[in-house]
Amino acid sequence: MKKAFFLLLGTLLCFTSYSQNQNSVQKLELKVVKGQYDSAIHIASELLESDSLNWTLNYYLGNSYQAKYNYFEALKAFEKANLLDTANYIIENALAGIYEIIGKDEQAIDLYYNQYLRDTTKIEPIVNLANIFRNTREYGSAIHYYQKASAIDPENFYYYKQQGFCISKINMPVPAIFAYEMALMLNPYDLNVYVQLANIQNSERYFKDAIRTCKKGLLNYPNENQLMKIRAYAYYLNRDFDSSIIEFNKILEFGDTSFFNLKYRGLAHFEKKEFKEAIVDLKMAYELNDEDAELCFFLGSALGRSDENKEGMEFLDKSVKILMPSPVELSNIYSEMAYIFLNQEKYELSLEHLKLAYRNNATPMLSFKMAQLYDYYLKNKKLAIDCYEGYLTMVNVADSTLEANRLTNAFLENPVASEYANERIKVLKEELFFEEGLK
Repeated sequence: MKKAFFLLLGTLLCFTSYSQNQNSVQKLELKVVKGQYDSAIHIASELLESDSLNWTLNYYLGNSYQAKYNYFEALKAFEKANLLDTANYIIENALAGIYEIIGKDEQAIDLYYNQYLRDTTKIEPIVNLANIFRNTREYGSAIHYYQKASAIDPENFYYYKQQGFCISKINMPVPAIFAYEMALMLNPYDLNVYVQLANIQNSERYFKDAIRTCKKGLLNYPNENQLMKIRAYAYYLNRDFDSSIIEFNKILEFGDTSFFNLKYRGLAHFEKKEFKEAIVDLKMAYELNDEDAELCFFLGSALGRSDENKEGMEFLDKSVKILMPSPVELSNIYSEMAYIFLNQEKYELSLEHLKLAYRNNATPMLSFKMAQLYDYYLKNKKLAIDCYEGYLTMVNVADSTLEANRLTNAFLENPVASEYANERIKVLKEELFFEEGLK
C-alpha cells in the first residue's frame, strides 16, 4: 500500500513538473511572438539551468538573440540545439541563416546540402541552396538548383525569375530572356521581371521585343516610370525618334527631369535635325553631368550646326579631354600593367609598359623600377646602371620651382632607394670591369 502511494506521488510530481515546464515553454513562446526578447532571453536562460538538454529552449534563446542582432550568442544557442536534435529542419534552417548572416556561407551550404541528401525530392533545401549560391554569386550552381526546383514545382514563377537573373549574370542573354518570359507567363504582375527582361532585350538589340514587354507591363502598372523610360529608350535605339520624344515628353511631364531623360530626348531631337530643341535639352543635361563625353560631342555638334561655332568648339574639345586620360593617369595605368606583367614573369612586356609610363610622366621611381628590371630580370648591367643613375639625377638635381628664394627639387628623395641605387651602381660597375678584363 505504502509502495503504491509513493509510486502515485512520484507520478503526480513528474506530471506536475512536466506541466510546469510546458507552461514555462508556452510562456517563453508567447514572449518571442510578442517581441519581448529580453524577457524571453531571461526565461530561456533560467529554464536551461535545470533543463540544459532541451533543444526547444535553446532554439527560442537563439531566436531572441538573433532578433536583438546578437548573432554570435544566437549562433551558440542554435549550434547547441542542433547538437541535441541533429535532424531537425527548423533548427538547421535557423542555424544556416545565422551562418549566412555572419559570412560562414560554406557551413550554411553544408547544412542545406545534408538536408537535400536526406530527401532529394524536398524542395526547401533545394531552394535554400539555390538562393545562397545566388547571393554568393556562384551563378552556375544557383541555376542548377533553381532548375531542380522548377522540375519539382513547374508552376512557381519565382524559380524561373531567379534563373533569368543568374543566367543574365553569366552573359547568356537568350536563355535569360526565355526564363524571364516563362516567369511572366506564370505571374504577369512582377514589375521587376518586366524591367529586367526589357533591359536585356534592348542590350541584345531586340528593340521591338523590348517595346512590347514594356507595353505589357504598363497595362498592369500604368505610368510606371522605369517601364516608360525603357520604352522611350527602346524607341530611340530603334530609330523611331518621334515616338521616343513623345514618351520622354510624358516622363518629363510627370516630373522626372533626370539626366538620362534630358540627354536622350535631346539626342532624339538631334537625330531629327531639330538642333535648337536638342541644345536646350542637352544643356540642361550637362548641368546635371558635365563629364559625359557623348553628351558633350552631340551638344558641340548641335551648336556648330546652329552657327554657334565658338561654344560648339568648346564642347567638342571637352569631349576629347574626357575621353583622353591625363598623362599622370595614363602613367599610373601603364605602371600597374607593368606590375602585372612582372608577376606573370613577362619581363620584356613589363619593361615596355614602364617605358610608356615614364614617357607620360617621368618620375624617379619609374626610373628605379626600370633599373631593377634590367638588373635582376633582364641581366643588362649597362642599362641598369643608366636607370639607377637617372633615378639619382632626378632626386638630386634642382628644378625651376622657386621656394623661399631658392631652387628646390619637386621630387622627394627616398634615402633607402638612393642608398640602394648607389650600392648597385658600384657592384654592377665592378662586375662589368672584371667581365671586360676577362675579354
